[in-house]
Amino acid sequence: MHVAMTGKAQSERSRVNVPWEKRMDNSIQEIVELLAENVRWWEQAALSCEHTAKRLPTGEKEGWQLMGAVYRERAEKHTRLVEQLRRENRAARG
Repeated sequence: MHVAMTGKAQSERSRVNVPWEKRMDNSIQEIVELLAENVRWWEQAALSCEHTAKRLPTGEKEGWQLMGAVYRERAEKHTRLVEQLRRENRAARG
């Protein structure tokens, strides 16, 4: 007796049949893409804060400059992480 599988069940079964390494590779790629997108957002936030700070008087601009510096630091940390993950992923693939 053959029971027809639903689309969802077939999808789940085919996902199980995909080698673990391939699924990990795909997951790492998605994480790298997300982190790379975060780099762009952190950089944009830093630029926005720096631009705003330029227009403010002393006493008000310092807070915006600090936020810009923090966002820039976050962008740099994400950039290093993206580079590290890409290197490790290439090395793992051989």
